[in-house]
Amino acid sequence: MPTIGDTTRFAARYELDTNSGGGWMFGRFCYWCGGQVIGDFELGTSLRDVLFQLEDITKGTFSRTNVRLSRMRPVDAFRLLDAALFGNVTLNNQKAAEQEEWAKHNIIPPVDIFDQWKAFAVDDEIVSRVLFAHDPFNDVRALDLQLGEVDRVIKATCAALLEEHERAKQAGT
Repeated sequence: MPTIGDTTRFAARYELDTNSGGGWMFGRFCYWCGGQVIGDFELGTSLRDVLFQLEDITKGTFSRTNVRLSRMRPVDAFRLLDAALFGNVTLNNQKAAEQEEWAKHNIIPPVDIFDQWKAFAVDDEIVSRVLFAHDPFNDVRALDLQLGEVDRVIKATCAALLEEHERAKQAGT
């Protein structure tokens, strides 16, 4: 079961099912944040879908900096990003969310294994901070990492899953 990154910091883990459905790449996937599993690894999902979603997430690579959000209390930054991206926002917040491209902070692929989780990466000039919580999102946790660490793990995960996808396509299964 490949693990990319450090599970005590930030990592991604995946495993292909024995009968992976070829190009569908059925298997399991999760993140690890500070030693905690993020996502429902046992539920299983299409790793092909995870790959495609992670590729979209990497489009924000190395541009997750937002000094204003990084200076907020973690719970306040989480709530603001959550409201702007997934809930009701005021007109003022909506304008700021669009101008500052807040969607780039979301690091959770929109696949079923993450339905009960939300996580955002917010960088400043020194660190990457991951803000994450499980439904009902009352217990927001923050984890400070090296600048770019989250993006390096996500990019390496994309590369590994892309290799798996190419192998599955070549095998024609």
